[in-house]
Amino acid sequence: DGTVLYFTVPPDSKAGYRRLELYVPGEHPDVLAGHLSGRQADRPAETLLLLLTGAWTTQALAVSAELRLPDALDTGTTTGLAALARTVGADPDALASLLRYLAMLDVVETDGYGYRLTALGALLRSDAPSSMRPLALMYGGPFYRSFAELGHTVRTGGVAFDHLHGENHFEHFARQSELAELFDLSMAASSRMFEPLTAHPAVTAAAGGTVVDVAGGNGELLGRLLTAHPRLRGVLLERPHAVEAARRALDAAGCGDRCTYLAGDFADVPPGGDVYLLSRILHDWDDERCREILRHCAAAMPAHADLLIVERVLPADGSPSLATAWDLHMRCNVGGRERRAEHYARLLADAGLTLVGSSPLPLDATVLHARRAGAPVPAQAAGPDRP
Repeated sequence: DGTVLYFTVPPDSKAGYRRLELYVPGEHPDVLAGHLSGRQADRPAETLLLLLTGAWTTQALAVSAELRLPDALDTGTTTGLAALARTVGADPDALASLLRYLAMLDVVETDGYGYRLTALGALLRSDAPSSMRPLALMYGGPFYRSFAELGHTVRTGGVAFDHLHGENHFEHFARQSELAELFDLSMAASSRMFEPLTAHPAVTAAAGGTVVDVAGGNGELLGRLLTAHPRLRGVLLERPHAVEAARRALDAAGCGDRCTYLAGDFADVPPGGDVYLLSRILHDWDDERCREILRHCAAAMPAHADLLIVERVLPADGSPSLATAWDLHMRCNVGGRERRAEHYARLLADAGLTLVGSSPLPLDATVLHARRAGAPVPAQAAGPDRP
C-alpha cells in the first residue's frame, strides 16, 4: 500500500548515495505515471521493455473479460479478494497478481482491503453501453493468435489469419456461430464513433427519405439514425445470420417497423435510397474489391443520393493515429488496409463517384462524404468538412 519513486543520483553529487528512493503511503498512479513518462527519454531499455510486454496487457484485459471480473466489481464499493475469487472461479493468489497488474493499468483500484472498478474498467462490463468486452475477447483470442503470424504478412504480403487457419476470417467465423456473434458484437463495441453521424448534413437533409446501410452488421448505426430521425426509413443489407440479429436489435430499439431487411452481398445493393452507408467495410478489402463495391453503390444511387463512408483514415503527415495500428491489424487478419483520404478519393473516382467532404468522428474515425460524379455538390458539403 505504497508508491516508491526511484531516482538515480548524478555522478558528481556529494550526497554519497547512488540512488534515492522516495516512499509515499498509498497508491498514486497519476504521480507514478508522470514520473515514469518524464524519465522515459533517459531510460530507453525500460521503455522498450514496456513496449515488449504489450502482449501481456492484451491478455490481462482479455482474461479479466473472460472471467467477467468487471461484472463482479463495482465502481463505488470495494470487494474483498476471497469473495471476488469465489465469484469468478479463480485462484486467490493468482487473481491477486492479475489485479495488481490491472491496477497498474488503472482498470481497477484498491484501498488495501478490497478492489473496485474504475471508469476505464467499467467499459469492460458486459452490461455497459457499447460494452468493449467483445473487443477484449476478440483481440485476446482469435486475432491474438493470428497476430503471432505477423511475420508471414510482412515477409509475403499474405494474410496471417488465412495462413494460420487455411481460410479467410469471414469464412472461418461464418462456420462458427459463437465467433460470428462475437465478431458482430465487437464491431458494435466501437459504436461511439457513430454519435455525430445523426447530425450529418446528408442525413438531416434526407428528412423522410431512405437510408441504405450496406453490410450494416447488427444495425447499430442504422438504429441510431432511425431513432434520431423518426421520419427516416432504413434498408439493411447483410448476411442472413446478421440480418436476423439486426432485426432483433432494431425491433428492441423501437424502429424495426421502419426498416426493410435484405439478405445478400454487395452486388445486391438496392436502388432508390437517399443516403447510402459503408461503415468500416472498405478497409476489409484490397483496392480492386473496393472499386467493385463502390461501383455497385454508384449503380444503385440516384443522382441526388449521398454516400457516407466511415473508416479510420491514415494521416497524411504521419502523426500518431489509431489508423496506423489498424492498418497493420487489417493486413494481418483480414487482408485489407487503412488508407489516406486521397487514396479513397482515387477509388471513388474510379467508380464514378466524387469525394466532396470529410469530417472527424470519435475513436480516430472519419466520415467521407461522396456523391455521383457530375452531381451538384450540396451547400452543406462546401464548408469546413471539404477535403
